[in-house]
Amino acid sequence: VRVVNDDNNDGIGSSDGSSSITHRNGRVLDFTVTITTSLKILLIGDSVMVQLGQAFDEMIMSNGHHATTEDPIHREIVWEAWRGHNGGTVVSPTRGGGVSAMWRMTGLLSRRGKGKPPANSAGGGWSDKEIDAFLGYSTRPQKQQQNNSTRATTTIGKFDVVVFRVMHGWMKIHEITRDGLLEAIELAHDLLGATTVVLMTIPFTNNVKTPQVLKQVNSINDEMRDIARRWQHRRGEDSENNGENGEENSNNSGNSGVQHVLVLEYGTYYNHIVWSNGLHLGYNVTPPLHATQATFDDEAPGFVFDRLEDAGEWAPSIPMVCSDKASLGSDRRKCNRNYLFSDGMHTCPESLASRYAAGLACLIGCVYNNGRSENDDDPEQESKIRACERECNEQFLSAVPVEESWVDTNTTLASFSG
Repeated sequence: VRVVNDDNNDGIGSSDGSSSITHRNGRVLDFTVTITTSLKILLIGDSVMVQLGQAFDEMIMSNGHHATTEDPIHREIVWEAWRGHNGGTVVSPTRGGGVSAMWRMTGLLSRRGKGKPPANSAGGGWSDKEIDAFLGYSTRPQKQQQNNSTRATTTIGKFDVVVFRVMHGWMKIHEITRDGLLEAIELAHDLLGATTVVLMTIPFTNNVKTPQVLKQVNSINDEMRDIARRWQHRRGEDSENNGENGEENSNNSGNSGVQHVLVLEYGTYYNHIVWSNGLHLGYNVTPPLHATQATFDDEAPGFVFDRLEDAGEWAPSIPMVCSDKASLGSDRRKCNRNYLFSDGMHTCPESLASRYAAGLACLIGCVYNNGRSENDDDPEQESKIRACERECNEQFLSAVPVEESWVDTNTTLASFSG
């Protein structure tokens, strides 16, 4: 990852350029990154993931978003979900020779979703046709630097990494279960070949309508962390049981082929941004860099549910979308909007996507940057991966400033777990 200045992002919090986020030492949102990888990465999720996926592509394409005669790489729409809206996209090769792909889906990947209507219909529908379109996609040749030759065209074949955005909103809260998360992880390998899966925790949005639902969201996020933390132990137990029984069970993580499950603290990232903006608006909340998860849980009910009035079924939170309170007026029906969130769920990716992309690249590097075998089950190494995962989330999925020395210095950052 390389970090560069973003001269176009000087009004991060509001239209007048003021925000408590930017008043700390160092850069929080006013930077962009470029990412280099040889891995094949697939992002699966709803319209929010489409936003994040498009931004991720911009940072991983060798020429940015501009295709040229010399470098014709661009994002290809493999199919449309409906007219004018991406359903499946591929960038190949990325900077570094990999693949970046996005699959629009309204639920977690599941066996029962097969054959159901695809996005933007509810239910998480998918088909073999979409799987085949990805895995059979012909990747573009990449020029070799020394002799200007090109490698032979090939197909994606399988992905290394699958990233799941867990889609509360499209999925009712009771539909998001531990078993469903485990099934999605297993299918990431069974259907797509992935050996590493990244789960994105669920953030507070306008789909979280009550404190009770927020409590359930936090419980699901704890399940994701527990699944990731226990994955290697679960794989070991299942492998031993299968060896004793002489049977194979495709539902066992020991046989799924997924070697690593990581958690991207997307919910915590939203908390840091919303709490920072809340301070700017005058709410009495704890600065996020001094807050724990327990602090967020305690303060949220009296803070994030302060919503715009008469704003429909999905009324956004004032500290999430407003840049000031003065514009609310006595009726509190509208306000001047900030440059963070567009509607209480979707981000303004120009402001927020760089930290997401840097965090994701950092997490993936925890597994792959050591040049290890993907089948390495060393328990000590797994503990190092967890420590690396924690550091990536704390640095990038937060409002922690990035080092000024990283910006515009051609500094290449890489995460290592050992």
